[in-house]
Amino acid sequence: MTGEPPPLMSGPGSPEPSRRTVSWSAADGERPIRILVIDDEPSICQALSMLFAWHGLDVVTALSAADAQSSLGASSFDVLLIDLRLRDGRGDAVFRAAIEQQPSLRDRTLFMTGDITAEAERLISATNCPFLRKPFDITLAVQAIAALLGVAYQPVDDAAPPKRGSR
Repeated sequence: MTGEPPPLMSGPGSPEPSRRTVSWSAADGERPIRILVIDDEPSICQALSMLFAWHGLDVVTALSAADAQSSLGASSFDVLLIDLRLRDGRGDAVFRAAIEQQPSLRDRTLFMTGDITAEAERLISATNCPFLRKPFDITLAVQAIAALLGVAYQPVDDAAPPKRGSR
């Protein structure tokens, strides 16, 4: 995954990358987009959680199909990001179960996969959901999530680094 991750270390002279954020206008006001990331690789979940949070998303992760079902039963989400291949099932099966619980996710799900086979494309195509091929640019992922919800992906002016040496 590439994109603009937050700096690992900051301090005097450390430039900060430009930052963008997305939010969702709901009945209770403006709030972060709540996303459930489902991937059986802990490092991928951790990286996506950090990167999406940096872009202003409220992230919950699930490391299995069973964990995803538990999360979906306990809370509601604006968007799902599902890996097609999970250790305990397939992402398309998780998607079908998710839309039984939360029908709005039918048009708010994005798949991700490193599987380049025709079978993987067929499985995802059958869901009518867009997908990203791993590895993917985090900015493209956030743009795709925003597009699923019809919201703008806006720059955050206060995150721009201060200009040094200007008078």
